[in-house]
Amino acid sequence: MKDFARMVRRHFAEIVAYFGHPYANAVLEGADGVIRNVRRRARGFRDMDHFATMIYLTCGRLDLKAVTTT
Repeated sequence: MKDFARMVRRHFAEIVAYFGHPYANAVLEGADGVIRNVRRRARGFRDMDHFATMIYLTCGRLDLKAVTTT
């Protein structure tokens, strides 16, 4: 309990600031994890264009079934 009280005292300003501006970076952390996973699965890309394309394909929620060729 003492450790918890000490931690709250140390971070009191940040805790109060969160309630003033309730923003978290969880969405960015999740996207970063997905991008790291894309890079890990590929074991390297030839250039940044291929890497960016894989990120768009993975994170873009594209409906590839809707694309048709004539």
